[in-house]
Amino acid sequence: MMETNEEQPPVTPLPEPERPILYECLHNHQVHLNSRNGSIFDASTGNADIVRKDDAEQAYFIDHSMETIDLMHHGPGWGRIFFAFRYPRITKGMFRKPTVDGETPERVAIKCLNINAVEIALRQGSMEDPYREINRMQTIGDNIHVLKCIEALRDEENIYIVMPYCQDSLMDHEPLSERDAFTTFGQILDCLSYLRQHQICHRNLSPRSFLRYQARVVLCGLARSFQLPPGPSSVVIPDTHIHGKPAFQPPEVFSSSHYGFPYDVYQCDLWAAGLTLFSLLTNETFLYHIPYHSDLMFRCFFLARGITGIYNELIQECLEDADVILLQAEDGNDNNEEGDGQQQDRLRQDAARIRQVLRMRPVFTAIQNLSPEVREILDYLFKVPPDERWNLDMVRPPTLNLINR
Repeated sequence: MMETNEEQPPVTPLPEPERPILYECLHNHQVHLNSRNGSIFDASTGNADIVRKDDAEQAYFIDHSMETIDLMHHGPGWGRIFFAFRYPRITKGMFRKPTVDGETPERVAIKCLNINAVEIALRQGSMEDPYREINRMQTIGDNIHVLKCIEALRDEENIYIVMPYCQDSLMDHEPLSERDAFTTFGQILDCLSYLRQHQICHRNLSPRSFLRYQARVVLCGLARSFQLPPGPSSVVIPDTHIHGKPAFQPPEVFSSSHYGFPYDVYQCDLWAAGLTLFSLLTNETFLYHIPYHSDLMFRCFFLARGITGIYNELIQECLEDADVILLQAEDGNDNNEEGDGQQQDRLRQDAARIRQVLRMRPVFTAIQNLSPEVREILDYLFKVPPDERWNLDMVRPPTLNLINR
C-alpha cells in the first residue's frame, strides 16, 4: 500500500530559479556555408533566417513547406511554432549545409513567443511560464525523457525556444494493440520516474505532453511544473490556481483547487498518464470533463467503476440518466420554434453534455473488449481514493509483464 497523505507532511514547492539567459539573435543575416560532395568542397554564402548574434554554433533556415502552429489558445498574440533547418557550425562564422547528393538537413521546431504578451500574462498571475519551461529543458532535458532546448534566443519582440523536431504527439494516432499501447506506456512511466528522480511534478500532463522523438516518448510542456524540496514527502499544499486540464486531473486535485486539500503530486501525474494509456488503447481523447460526481461520465466510469468493464446497477442508472438527457434534447428540438433565441442558447449550452452522453455506451463497450489483465491495471490506476490507487512503482511490474506476455 502506498503512503497516504496523512503519513506525509505537506510541503511547499521550491521557489523557481532565476530566469534563463536568452542570447540575442539576428535575422536574415549573411553567413558562410560549406558542403562536401565526395572530394569536392562547395563554399558559398546565404542569409540565415535566425542566428545567434555572438559566437553562433548553428544557423537556422525556415522550412516554408511546413505550416506554422498557432498558440493563440494561451492568449491573444501569445505566439506560434514554426519549423526550420539547422546548419551546424564548422568554424567560427562558417556553417555546414547539406551536400548536393541528397543529404537531408536536420529539422528543428522553434517556439516563437511574444515577450510583451508573456510578461503581461505573468504579471496578471498566469502560471504558464515559458521561462520555467526553458529552465527545465536546459537543466533536465536529455531527449530521452524530457525534450531538450537546443538554445534560447531573443530579439526586441520575441523569445525563440529552439527544440528538436518531433514527429507527432500521442494525440495523433490510431488505436494501438494492447502490447504496443503498453510498450508506449512503459516509456511514459520512464519519463515520470525521471521527473521523480529530480523531484519535479509536471502538473499539466495530457496526450499532447508526450512527443515521439527518435522512436521514443519524451515529455514537453513543463511551463507549469514545480520542484519539491529535498525529502520523502510528495504531498503539497496547493495554491489557489487551477493547474492543468480538468479532464486529466484526479478528483483529489480538482477538489484541492477549490478547497485547498493537500495532494500527492506524483499521483497527479500518474493519473493523467493512465488516461493517456486509455486513449492509446481506445482512441478516446478523454473520459470526463471534470472529475466530479455531477459529470455523468465520471460518475459512470469512476464512481460506478465502469472502468473495470463489469456491468452493475450503478452503471445501469448512469446509462438510463444518459438516455433521459438524450430524450429531453430530442423533445427540445421538436418543440423549438424558429426564432426562439432562448431555446437555441440552451441547446447550444447542452451540446457538449449531449455529445458526452452519446459516447457512454461505446466507451463502455470498448472497455469490455479489453483483456482482463488490462482492465485490472486500469482498475488499480483509477481508484478514486488515492490511498487505494497504485503508485508508480506498483504499476510498473504488471506493465512489463503484459508487454512481455
